[in-house]
Amino acid sequence: MTQKYPTRVPPVDLDKLSGRQEAVRIKMGPYGESGTSTMMKTFLNYPEFARSIGRIGTRVTLTSDLQPRLARLAALRAAWLCESEYLWAQLREESRAYGIGDAELDEVAGGARGDLLNSIEQHTVEAIDELHDTHYLSEEKWYRIDRLGPNALLDLMTTYGFVLTLAAAVNSMGVQLEGDVTGWGDALASSGHASGRALEAPRRLSKRVFEADYSLLSPPQIEQASRMGRRGKPTTSKLQKAMINYPEFLRSMSPFGKRAIDDTSLPPRVWQLACMRTVWLCDSEYLWSQHRKASLKLGVTDEDLFGVAEGPKSPLLKDFDRVIVSTVDDLYHRNRISDENWDQFDEFGPEGVTDLILVYGLYVLQSCVARNFGTTLEEGSLGYLPDLDQFREQQQRRH
Repeated sequence: MTQKYPTRVPPVDLDKLSGRQEAVRIKMGPYGESGTSTMMKTFLNYPEFARSIGRIGTRVTLTSDLQPRLARLAALRAAWLCESEYLWAQLREESRAYGIGDAELDEVAGGARGDLLNSIEQHTVEAIDELHDTHYLSEEKWYRIDRLGPNALLDLMTTYGFVLTLAAAVNSMGVQLEGDVTGWGDALASSGHASGRALEAPRRLSKRVFEADYSLLSPPQIEQASRMGRRGKPTTSKLQKAMINYPEFLRSMSPFGKRAIDDTSLPPRVWQLACMRTVWLCDSEYLWSQHRKASLKLGVTDEDLFGVAEGPKSPLLKDFDRVIVSTVDDLYHRNRISDENWDQFDEFGPEGVTDLILVYGLYVLQSCVARNFGTTLEEGSLGYLPDLDQFREQQQRRH
């Protein structure tokens, strides 16, 4: 069966790597050896991207508070919703070791509507649907998953954000299946990838995670805060103060966030508008408010931001701003950068397109965190301006 997405980026020849590629390959351990996956060989075309996903990948696959079987079910459901045949096939093969067979895979694809998965497994699959469609966990899902471990909720969100980022990259690069590995299979290929559940994104969010008192931090929290520089100081944002309650989450996110924010190849305006369109689609008023202030300092006007909120067809968008908004929409609504937009980021260097994918993946994940925490606006900050109300019905994901 032919895959949906044709090859755009071929895998590297491991015998012909640049110095930087070779350095990153060595740090990848077994994932950089000759027998590694087509995906990892393809990602080595973008060594900074490959390096940035290493630690978060380790958290998701090896050290998560989610039991291994639950973690695989969550990742499978995320790959299904993001329409990544390659990731589904890879995860399916890995999942055999945890007793996940064809019948269970059908259950995952169908949204856990049968009786093969137990109660917490059903909750896990359905929780991924909620994160994907509304970026918010219902009260039942929040409290059921919280019982699995002190980091289970953040590990679930991290799994979703990580798989979503990989799917955006794999689908956009056109990574092909290995050898004779089966993709969806004929039965699954004919079924849809929507959650199929009537989920409504709540507007009023209850406060679930409060900001940490920096005079009462635990030793792991103090250690993590010291690693974070200015973002770890008591003067940092409410969201950072709330996230310090989960130091393992912050530690696993460090290289991912550093490349996406501090070391990005994208110019500040491009970066900010990509961030703004992402958090708008995810309905994170907190992050919109925070990054609106940063955008205004760059000369981005509220009129420009109205165009970002209205979408790629807005007459308020100018020049490359329209490309940025359109590309984020490609990823959010179609899980792949379109042919029209793929080459538009070449001008920012060889990793421009993957840096855009990292911004998108990071801020979908941060939006999930901010919404689920119920993080309130900083004192004196403005949320959505009244003129944006007309665009808010377009925020929720449409299938």
